[in-house]
Amino acid sequence: MSRFVSIVGILVVSFTLVFSGVGLAADQAAAPAAVSTDAAPAAATTPAAPAANQSSPAAPAVSDAAAQTAPAPAAIPTLKPIVITFSGDLAAVDAKATPATVTVQDRYGVRKEISLPAEAKISQSGAAKTAADLKVGDKLTVEYTYDVASGKRAAQVITVGESASSKAAGQ
Repeated sequence: MSRFVSIVGILVVSFTLVFSGVGLAADQAAAPAAVSTDAAPAAATTPAAPAANQSSPAAPAVSDAAAQTAPAPAAIPTLKPIVITFSGDLAAVDAKATPATVTVQDRYGVRKEISLPAEAKISQSGAAKTAADLKVGDKLTVEYTYDVASGKRAAQVITVGESASSKAAGQ
């Protein structure tokens, strides 16, 4: 009977520890000292005192040699510009700015301001155009580079489609 009572007592204590958030891994991490089978149960649950030559966990001691040989932090990779294609209506054009800029609005209302560097190619039905030829309302498909580091957009190729006003005039 005493054997049964001690087994039930161990099970109750084990379940209490598990359900209260205390587990064997946490106990071993807190007190890495080995517990002998001859020790009393109270001694098994108390953490061992740190040795006199060990430093406290709050202030770990680092030797000068260890501090000097620590590896340097990894370098941040350079962010490369990405190429994006955006289609929509021309909402605004500033041909006098340096570089010229266009603001394109897609069908969802998203507006993007894109600069037009000198090397940007603008075409309509295969014919070359300039920024001054663009009119508000023109349908544009813009292929541009987005510089992730600076957040700037620079057009590479702009293809002009028919605007709603030119379709109405042609009918």
